[in-house]
Amino acid sequence: MKPPISGDGVTLMIVDIARLLRKRFELALSQVDTGLTVAESRTLAYVWRNPGLRQTMLAERMNVEPMTLVGYLDSLETAGLIARTIDPADRRAKQITLTDAADDILQKIDVVTLKVRAETLAGMTEMQCEDLEHLLGSMKENLLNRDHGRSEK
Repeated sequence: MKPPISGDGVTLMIVDIARLLRKRFELALSQVDTGLTVAESRTLAYVWRNPGLRQTMLAERMNVEPMTLVGYLDSLETAGLIARTIDPADRRAKQITLTDAADDILQKIDVVTLKVRAETLAGMTEMQCEDLEHLLGSMKENLLNRDHGRSEK
């Protein structure tokens, strides 16, 4: 068997890190009383970071099936934490926004996010953290720009 191609380790490492971060984030969320399931809390966090995003794009960002997301959104809407509105650019599409009632839960999710961030970046300098964020942001943009020309919203 041939040795790995030089440089492919970065891609696989990022995939591993993403999986580990998601696992750590979901474990930390499970230890906080939000009144929501971990999946609902994660969905709320994604809406928070991507206000006004269409349901289909939100499902794609979260890497879940659209029908799975609909169940989470139904629960969050019933709890009064999100609202679905018609997208003015396409009446068939729904945009997801937060309600004021989500603020208390989002504060708890923010604490979890900061805790996981601190654990993940432990031992790095502020400059290293800034460089890492910049590099990862560039990688994300590269991937989004190649996403079959679809728009963000």
